[in-house]
Amino acid sequence: MDMNRIDEVMQVDSTEVWEVTNRDLFPHNWHVHDVQFQVLDIDGEQPPAELLGWKDTIYLEPRRQYRIIMRFEDYADDEHPYMIHCHLLLHEDEGLMSQFIVSDGEPSRDGGRVGSGGHASH
Repeated sequence: MDMNRIDEVMQVDSTEVWEVTNRDLFPHNWHVHDVQFQVLDIDGEQPPAELLGWKDTIYLEPRRQYRIIMRFEDYADDEHPYMIHCHLLLHEDEGLMSQFIVSDGEPSRDGGRVGSGGHASH
């Protein structure tokens, strides 16, 4: 985790499908700020009933891949980015998190430095 780095740039009113894989041997409680998502599948299989609703945090089982869909509806600039992180205290303490912004400018997937002016149009 680098508080001065933007790891991802999404576009306002865009919908994305992400593949999130827990490569560890222990579970993670994975959370996305200000975005709700739905689980499309887990390792290509239909998710169980308890994972069919809208989520902002999900329990990621070890060695499994989750395909999720989310819509980015709220603007977030590089001065106030959103975060993606694990809710395990040890992982939060160790900086297992990243930052993203939601741009209303030109489409871009390039990260950058917080407050660097590199995202002046966002």
